[in-house]
Amino acid sequence: MSIKHPQPAAMDIRPARIEDAGAVAALLGQLGYVRTGAAVRRCIRASASDPESAILVAAWPDGRLVGCLQAVVTRRLAEGDRGEIASLVVNADQRGRGIGAHLVRAAVEWLQARGIADLRVRCNVARARAHRFYERGGFGRTKTQAVFDRPLSPGRALATTEQDPTAR
Repeated sequence: MSIKHPQPAAMDIRPARIEDAGAVAALLGQLGYVRTGAAVRRCIRASASDPESAILVAAWPDGRLVGCLQAVVTRRLAEGDRGEIASLVVNADQRGRGIGAHLVRAAVEWLQARGIADLRVRCNVARARAHRFYERGGFGRTKTQAVFDRPLSPGRALATTEQDPTAR
């Protein structure tokens, strides 16, 4: 099943460029991810030279970015090769217009061109609207899990990006 929205006529889905970093950081901030423009620039540079990562943006003709998505190829011993949406955000005032669906479609095409047959996305349990978006787009729930992080440098605190409402 796919989401049926005509693409806004003038919308451009394209690879992220270095000059997009500030706008991408602002979009990520809407979901609670605190990323600096410099950190996003580093990620865009790394992705541009990595054949298994793509950062795509949705932009209006005036250059205003209204969405971004990072797709990656994962190669896991137990699960095999698959694509994964590592990040997807559409500007809050643009949601519900099909922009996210077009970004996902572009990611699917990018992954299929690399011979990848499956796509996964992980979504915070608190994001019910996003869950409905993915389900309408043909994704099915396959797993519920806890996420554990560990700092690798002495004295480094865990960097949490979201509050898990079930952790209370």
